[in-house]
Amino acid sequence: MAKDGYAWWLKRLDFTRRLYDVVRIDHFRGFERYYAIPFGAETAEHGKWVKGPDFALWKAAKESLGEMNVIAEDLGNITPAVIRLLRRTGFPGMKVMQFAFDSGAENPYLPHNFRTDNCVCYTGTHDNHTLRGWVKTNTDEANTYAMEYLGIKKPKKLPKAMLRAAWGSIARIAIAPLQDFLNAPPSARINTPSTLGKNWIWRTKATDYSEKLKANIRTMNTVYGRLNAAEESADRKPKRKKTTEKTEK
Repeated sequence: MAKDGYAWWLKRLDFTRRLYDVVRIDHFRGFERYYAIPFGAETAEHGKWVKGPDFALWKAAKESLGEMNVIAEDLGNITPAVIRLLRRTGFPGMKVMQFAFDSGAENPYLPHNFRTDNCVCYTGTHDNHTLRGWVKTNTDEANTYAMEYLGIKKPKKLPKAMLRAAWGSIARIAIAPLQDFLNAPPSARINTPSTLGKNWIWRTKATDYSEKLKANIRTMNTVYGRLNAAEESADRKPKRKKTTEKTEK
């Protein structure tokens, strides 16, 4: 790919950015180093880690396409070399709150450990439980720590508290699946990795999009300063009083 200046990647990135405002690059660590399996191998046991294109690809992309609005999925086995690559690109990484409460106060996914606002805080992704499902499948120790951290006393209040913690973090962007705003049950999970047959089938209903939901999301965005400039300006405008005009026949 380096021989033709990563033309395939440049075409793909250019096409994708025309479709979406923001592009999330999955398995970002593969650009630094990836696990290669010989063609025709029946298992992955004889693969090996191979050096990826690293920053050269993203340098070519910036020169060809300019600045890109990218989120880098930096989850999993992240080495110092991957961290260096992420810093060189300037792309924000991911913080998933469902990963935050299983290893104590030093866990990097806890909001107080976010070292920069150049990150995106998710309550969970398409590969995670709904927040209700997460609470249900947690260990008692994880739920207890989460409740202590978030200042609540009942597990059923964890989903709402998790949303607020994500929105109240310093992360540049906060994202939650709609299921978490709806407090949807475990059956609303989108995908369970490494399984087949029951994934990507959950759908919303027209009744899910209520005025109450809209007001709740807007309130959170207002409280935590996540409205855009136009919306903030509109919110600051004084409300007009209703007037009644009298007309004569």
